[in-house]
Amino acid sequence: MPTAMPNDQLPAPSPDLVRAAFRELHARRLHGFAQLLVLGDRAFAARLAADALASGAQNIDDLRHPERAAAWLRQHVVARAGGTAAGGSQAVDRHVLGDLGADDGVVAGLAMLRRHERAALIASAIERLDRRDVATIVGRDGGALDRLLRRARTRYLQGYTAVAHEPLGDGPLTARIRDVAQRTLT
Repeated sequence: MPTAMPNDQLPAPSPDLVRAAFRELHARRLHGFAQLLVLGDRAFAARLAADALASGAQNIDDLRHPERAAAWLRQHVVARAGGTAAGGSQAVDRHVLGDLGADDGVVAGLAMLRRHERAALIASAIERLDRRDVATIVGRDGGALDRLLRRARTRYLQGYTAVAHEPLGDGPLTARIRDVAQRTLT
């Protein structure tokens, strides 16, 4: 009967296997985050996610903890997304966002946000990442992060209510946003 090796004597996985596992763990949710961040631009979101994953694979030894790696990858995406200012200066692919389940109100709300506001709102409200991770993603913490999140929520509500046909609350919209997040990020 063969004896089992103690954990400290198991052969280390190959670097290629580790990088592949890293990509498998993070790719789908990171791409979903990027799609929401860039308002449905599939090709740009795919490039941003692929670039972040490639960079993450190069820094794999520093990114062993999955939650911290998720924040680091999203920070990479946000930094390279460019100036996605509010007020319609970035094109919105309503078809792509519609395929994700976002109605006109959700699209309008997300389109109202600047890049860091959108990233903070997606990371905190949709992905429900830890506050430390949201701080890492947007490069703000403490009161600055609180102000950013408050401004993001306020601007989102303004955009949403301008076109929505129902009040915002813990009702159908919240369920739809969570539904969108599940389809996008899983």
